[in-house]
This record gives sequence, C-alpha cells and structure tokens, in this order.
Amino acid sequence: MPVIKIKVERDFELLQDRVKRLVDDVFQVSMPVMLSKGGWVPAVDIYEGPDAVYVVADTAGADKESLNLILKGRFLHLAGRRRPPVSLDKGRFYQMEIEYGPFERIIRIPVTVDSEQMEAYYENGLLVIRMLCKKANDTIKINVS
Repeated sequence: MPVIKIKVERDFELLQDRVKRLVDDVFQVSMPVMLSKGGWVPAVDIYEGPDAVYVVADTAGADKESLNLILKGRFLHLAGRRRPPVSLDKGRFYQMEIEYGPFERIIRIPVTVDSEQMEAYYENGLLVIRMLCKKANDTIKINVS
C-alpha cells in the first residue's frame, strides 16, 4: 500500500486566513485588539457611548504605579505588572490559574478620539479608559476654480 504524504501547514494557513477574512467581513471588525509578545494578556472590552469610547481592561491586582498607557494615532498601548500577593519562593502549589508578571496589549481604537480629552481610572479591579470622540465635520464645501 503506497504512503500518501499530506502537507497540512500551508493549506491550514490559507484556510485560517480565509476564515478570518470572512469573520471580519461579517462582523466588520478588523483587528480591534492586537496581542504583543511576552507576559500575560489582560482581557479587554471596547465600546462606544454617545460621546466617548471606553476601553475596559481586566487588570485586577496590577500595581497602579506600573500601569503605562500611550495613545499613538488609533492605537492604545497598555502595559503594566501584576505581582503575586504572597511570596512564591517557598511552599507548594496545588492550583495556579492566575497569571503574574508583566503584561502588554496593543488596542486599536475604532474611531478618532480627542487626545486632549482622555481619563483613566481603576474601578473594582478594572482599568477604565474614557476617550472623547472627535467630531467630524460631515459637510465640506469645495470651491471649483
């Protein structure tokens, strides 16, 4: 009986790319959140209210002083560190599900925001970032010369 070799890697990548494009088309979403390399990644919600965009990040236990937020264009860079509440040097773990150490996330903001009108605060272990939307001038008169 002859041996048949099947190369799945390339076909799988093509299928994965097609599925991603299909999902993007259906939900009109294009990479709202990008993951960075290293550390753990906090869960993030992004939603738009009547006048502002809100980014809510699950950073419970993170040192407030370690949080670093940088807005560059339409991308919000969130980084920080969560330290364990007890010493991990001695003892034995029976279960360990919470991730500690540095974290980083790059978040695509779906609308244009006013970089002068931003605030961030902690509420019940969640980091809430509020950014006012920039009003776009919908009507522009163009003179013909």
